[in-house]
Amino acid sequence: MLFLKTCLTCLCLTAVAASAAYGQNYVANGENLVPNPSFEQTRACPKEADYIGGVVSWNLFPNFSSDYFHRCANVYQTPEYRERFPYEEILNFSVPRNMFGYQEARTGDAYAGISFCNEALSVKLVKPLEKDSLYRAEFFVCLSDSSNVGTRFLGMYFSETSIRTITDNRMQIAGFVLNEPPQIQNPPERFLTDTENWTPITGFYKAKGGEQYIAISGFYPYHDTLVQELRPRRSLGKIYRSTEKQLGYYFVDDVSVVPYSMKWEPETGKIYVLEYVYFEFDKSNLLPESYPELELLLAHMNRHPLRHIVITGHTDNFGTEPYNLLLSRNRAKSVADFLTENGIDAQRIRYRGSGSTSPIADNDTKEGRDKNRRVEFILTEQE
Repeated sequence: MLFLKTCLTCLCLTAVAASAAYGQNYVANGENLVPNPSFEQTRACPKEADYIGGVVSWNLFPNFSSDYFHRCANVYQTPEYRERFPYEEILNFSVPRNMFGYQEARTGDAYAGISFCNEALSVKLVKPLEKDSLYRAEFFVCLSDSSNVGTRFLGMYFSETSIRTITDNRMQIAGFVLNEPPQIQNPPERFLTDTENWTPITGFYKAKGGEQYIAISGFYPYHDTLVQELRPRRSLGKIYRSTEKQLGYYFVDDVSVVPYSMKWEPETGKIYVLEYVYFEFDKSNLLPESYPELELLLAHMNRHPLRHIVITGHTDNFGTEPYNLLLSRNRAKSVADFLTENGIDAQRIRYRGSGSTSPIADNDTKEGRDKNRRVEFILTEQE
């Protein structure tokens, strides 16, 4: 799961450049395993809430209340239709304007929608994943205009069987039966609050073998620490059939799980960024989704026993500089500890923290701060 970005001039990749870099460091060796990935195929235009079950291939288990939006649903809002059915109450599930705000589809004419803390999407893959094979997983989200809060927890969960949920009559999910966290997660320090642009949530996954279902959700019950409040609390009432005072509602589009193979051999003397190493919020503890990427770095160090590595942690400019220096150093140390605990001689490893002293993007924007919080490394040959 090692996607490494060369920073010869220490410029961070944009979303477009990042897509190009995937082609440089990894090679897709198969097609998208997600059927109907942008929700275009539907049995009918959505006329009411919870219509995700009418979308081809999606949500193969009961009691999920995800919504579906399609441009064809605009027909229900025409004067001719309203004249023909004057007493029919129709919630608007069209594209781009709907009951949750205004949003164009990222591609095509449709997308799905979920409340992050009590709804989920699920689909059976075209075929099961192969053991020890590498897959690039991705989906795009956009927070709806009507949302009170944005979360930092959305992810994709791989499983051999479809996950099941317990729901009550208010559509509130009491809990997911998950044995482990979702394997693909939004970076825990990034709150998903953009209501205009589609944000990718991307990662690489090394399959255990046999996984044939994915689910997309927040996978956490609602809690104030998981969200960033955007506007005062309010009752949604008739707008949405829920008693929630806080709603973080996300549109979802373009879901993919694609087989990949690694095609990369780092050069000495160049700076690389570990793109898929994540830590607990404001801490230095590695999250489980970091391990596939670190395992590839470990394998490289084992293949080149004469190479040494320097690991550097960085933060954004929030907080005091002494605190940022300590946090960045401890995060670099966590990566170094992973290597030494797995057999790499500590004499080959150095680590350090730079705090916020070496930004690669503008700390005045959320996107810039996300890029500045990073762990880099540089390889050298033993003299």
